[in-house]
Amino acid sequence: MDAMQQRMGALGKWLGGRSAGFVLLALLAALYTWAYVQHPLNPGPAPVEARAGWWSWADQYKYLQATEALAAGGITKEVYHYPLGYSALGVPFVRWWPAHPFFVPDLLLVLGTAVMWWRLARRWLPAAAALLVAVGFIAMHGELLRLTMVVPWNTLPTQLTLLAGMVVLLDTAGRRTVWWLAGLAAATWLVRPIDAVSFAPMLVWAVLRLPKWGERVVGALGGIAIIGAAMATVGALNLSVFGSWRTPYEQAAHIMVGFFSYPLAQKLHWAFIDARTFFGEADTALLWRYPWLFLAVPGVFFWVKRERMAGAAVLATLVLNWLLYLGYNDFFPSSFYRFSLIHYVSWSFLPLLAWAASACWAGWKMKTVWAGWGLAAALFVVALGLRLEERALPVDSAPGEVRALPAARPLWVRFPDESLEKVTKLRLDGRSMLESADYQIPYVPSDLKLLLGDHASGQRITALPEAGITATPQVGDYHWAWRWDWSRARP
Repeated sequence: MDAMQQRMGALGKWLGGRSAGFVLLALLAALYTWAYVQHPLNPGPAPVEARAGWWSWADQYKYLQATEALAAGGITKEVYHYPLGYSALGVPFVRWWPAHPFFVPDLLLVLGTAVMWWRLARRWLPAAAALLVAVGFIAMHGELLRLTMVVPWNTLPTQLTLLAGMVVLLDTAGRRTVWWLAGLAAATWLVRPIDAVSFAPMLVWAVLRLPKWGERVVGALGGIAIIGAAMATVGALNLSVFGSWRTPYEQAAHIMVGFFSYPLAQKLHWAFIDARTFFGEADTALLWRYPWLFLAVPGVFFWVKRERMAGAAVLATLVLNWLLYLGYNDFFPSSFYRFSLIHYVSWSFLPLLAWAASACWAGWKMKTVWAGWGLAAALFVVALGLRLEERALPVDSAPGEVRALPAARPLWVRFPDESLEKVTKLRLDGRSMLESADYQIPYVPSDLKLLLGDHASGQRITALPEAGITATPQVGDYHWAWRWDWSRARP
């Protein structure tokens, strides 16, 4: 035991030196490069036009098209789809490495993210423990990390800016904190505006904790000016390219997809506890896929207890980010891994991991943290039994149609033994419905069924004659129930 303690002490002393940081970053860079080269979707030497590997994906190819246009000196409406901040990072590299312009920027972004995580973890963890946690996370989450940090995504810059914002709020004080946070939020707006909104709790607290009202007013106005400049720049670009302040993509996000048409409580249940109801997804529930998340409960108690209001503001940023994405009508467990939507929120695992590890290491004597452990145990019990169960409702229906839908939403509608592919042949009060905005479907083999959200207002669902639907539909909603199910916790 003494020899082990001596070795751990020597390791901790070495990790405290600057040279250790460079060595660890070099090792991480080597690991990232290996993961990049070995990734099964790496397009390799194939020309971009071949659409090989991840360039066959829609998002990644749109990033690349915008990068090529920016490198050529301009941008057109044909290639301007997403905000240009991420694509701009690849401009210096697209000429000499046309199929891999994001490798160097992504590598640097991941290294920066690692540095920010280390700063968060080291607030309450010794260096050796922080390193052990980091190595364990990488070893056990290789699939997630390859999907969200090796494949080019425009969430790579925003995960860095959000984590950097947390570090800035905790490590600095005064008006410079406001300026830094506003700058990070402005940079984030150039990449993903929804993530820039998540800076609001940290910015509010950074202003409110200034000692005098005069400073608060100056700080708030300065922060608004910095973020407003980024917003105005993007708006002016949109106006010059499209003739409107919003891009067609942003307009489509509101019209074709929409927000908050499905209850948050039900979406939380599907995301964290059980996605088998309606969606049929057996392995996407986050609490069972990543069971260490239970430890994040005492971790949050520890974090807020030790960091006080700054810690609460950091936590509020994370919660707000989750709520914004949960409100997106397309954010359902059927798409978390099938269409990689987990990359929107996986950044939050990093601060949660740091908080959970800190609670286990430094908070085990704190009564507040023990309350968190109790809540985590209660959550475990709840998660094993809480369920959404279908409840059939009486409706006026006939083969191929529902004549009078209940007004309440969401509703499920099922046509037994009919093909799910026929969903596009259904009409609501005579109009076509939009997937995501109006309804959801499962992506596992299933009968024809759909989940109607608030946007799907109407009373009558009918099938077009050419669909050949002869089943009499069933209609219902969901109610909360309890039934112990230990199988949920099985790997």
